[in-house]
Amino acid sequence: MVKEMTIIVILYMELDLLSINTQHPLATEVDLLAALLADKRSENTKRAYAKDLQDFFVTTWLQQPTSVLVSQFLQLGQFEAISLVLRYKATLIERWLAESTVNRRLAAIKSLVNYARRVGKCDWSLQDIQGEKVKTYRDTSGVDRDAYRRVLSIPRPRHTQG
Repeated sequence: MVKEMTIIVILYMELDLLSINTQHPLATEVDLLAALLADKRSENTKRAYAKDLQDFFVTTWLQQPTSVLVSQFLQLGQFEAISLVLRYKATLIERWLAESTVNRRLAAIKSLVNYARRVGKCDWSLQDIQGEKVKTYRDTSGVDRDAYRRVLSIPRPRHTQG
């Protein structure tokens, strides 16, 4: 009888601990956007991703991102989500944003989806979406040899050596 009572008390304590653990702040529903940003170390990355994800949801869903809206996006099928992100990418290009900006915004969306996949909130990825090829906009190779020789061949009248 004592042994049975001990088992009952232990089971009761385990059930009580389980109910306490479900009340734990880490066991509640997570705001994926906040969790993703908290997972990043760089303050610049956090700030840029927050801005980029806000632009994504405002552009595609016409409203500010909320945990419900993020969940709706993550519950789309993979092909629907890819189609949505590709349309968003097209609008970024139409807005004449630089290739590096387009790539950073796509990286923010991909990071959100990858984070959600790691925590079990979606089962697909956006790996099929390619970034834009970044075009260099300046020549940093310096002065070529012939131009350098021409500069040196110009006489300097105020200098004693010519």
